[in-house]
Amino acid sequence: MLWLCIQFPKLPLEALTRAQREAPQKYPQAVVEQQLITGANSAAAERGVEAGLTIATASALCADLQLLPRDTQREAQMLQQLAQWGYSFTPVVSPSAAGSVDAGDDHYACLYLELGGSLKASGGLAPLLQQLERELRQMRLSAFMGLGHSPSAARMLSLLPEHRQWLRDTHSAPTPQQWRQWISFAPSKLLDCDHKTTAKLYACGIKRVSQLLAIPLSEVGSRFGRGFIDYLARLNGTRPDPVPSYQPPPEFHSELFFPSPLDNSEQLLFPAGRLVRELCQQLQRRQLYSQQLRWKLDFGRRGCQVFSVEISRPLLDPQRLIALTKLQLERVKLEQPVQAVSLTCDQLLALQQDQVDDDLFGEGSQLQRSHQLLDKLKARLGHQALAGVTLKESHLPEQAWASADTLVLQSNRGRSGHQLQPVNAPRPTWLLPRPDKLHSRAHKLFYRGEIQLLQGPERIDGYWWQHARHARDYYIARSEEGSLYWVFQDLTSEEWYLHGVYA
Repeated sequence: MLWLCIQFPKLPLEALTRAQREAPQKYPQAVVEQQLITGANSAAAERGVEAGLTIATASALCADLQLLPRDTQREAQMLQQLAQWGYSFTPVVSPSAAGSVDAGDDHYACLYLELGGSLKASGGLAPLLQQLERELRQMRLSAFMGLGHSPSAARMLSLLPEHRQWLRDTHSAPTPQQWRQWISFAPSKLLDCDHKTTAKLYACGIKRVSQLLAIPLSEVGSRFGRGFIDYLARLNGTRPDPVPSYQPPPEFHSELFFPSPLDNSEQLLFPAGRLVRELCQQLQRRQLYSQQLRWKLDFGRRGCQVFSVEISRPLLDPQRLIALTKLQLERVKLEQPVQAVSLTCDQLLALQQDQVDDDLFGEGSQLQRSHQLLDKLKARLGHQALAGVTLKESHLPEQAWASADTLVLQSNRGRSGHQLQPVNAPRPTWLLPRPDKLHSRAHKLFYRGEIQLLQGPERIDGYWWQHARHARDYYIARSEEGSLYWVFQDLTSEEWYLHGVYA
């Protein structure tokens, strides 16, 4: 197996600042937890601000330092988003959360990816690593990587600068002999053990892993415990190294936090575009789509505001989704400054072959252009502003249709199952809510003057099992002014009625 460990050393800071449109390193910023600095950007680091300093010391070094309280819940959400992102490359993913300050744990949040089954689809190891690095830069996340035959080895080697440099230059996975050389070369301080064990190793003069591996296992176990021997076996690959497997939820969720709240809806377009691009990247790789984008504007303690973008057909083009979102944002009136914006797709559906053939990313057919028009109208006017008509299985004209809450356009190509087809007969475009009774004298019909029958009859007879039989003869009639009407005679009562008007 080929494991990649991606560590995120600045995730506590970048989870709070990656939504900034300006360069995140332009202004000095630092994350604070329990009155201590836990991370700082490069602008703050240039002035001497580093992890472990107190707030007073950091403020003395940098007077304009912006302090951001650490949000571990937002970090956990960001790590889950990264796990979804990693799952779009390989089905074997395992996220690992960062350590906490109060526990004395300085482990970074990291992501384990098993790449052995993904190399061929990605064109090899080098193109895959380049794509991972490129997309992490687009997400404005700092990361360093390590490659190993086990998760423990990948994590340790990710901390080794020489291995990271080799990883940037390599084009193929190393051999087992190279793995052993890298592990032996690594300093013992990179081992995944507590500070007490590390200090004990240095006290024994063990500064390289090669020195540790040269000692008999029985002696290592007597000095450092059985758990340490088990870790060394997993590091060498002589014992299985299982990690919890991540299973993505049947939805997409991503969020951006603003250290300085936004008070203009136009300012939201840039972070919204970033979230849409992340969504489309994952959906394209997983061959999924969503029919609704649900946006949430978080005002902090003052509540939130939610709006949705509906999509009539599978659409994975980020530019079009951003355009629809922009139309919705133009209708949104911000009640309070926005502290965070999130994008959620509650239900992800699998793409079918016939949907892919419909030119998923192009202009496509007239049907696709009609879908695009509907989406724009719903985004501009609102879902409630559109209504449509759908067929019902009935021979009676007044029962053969129903009002739909929105317009529905559908292609019959490649569809399976029972499909209702409209009656192949001349029907009026306007049907009266209730048939209007006509006057008749001397075998002549009158409606705002005399009308003459032109075509018919078309008989509709049935529904005898209901409380009343429906038996009608329909005709097309013309008035004195030239208007065309749809009339019928009730065969039970022999009365005449007007039922529709032709355009």
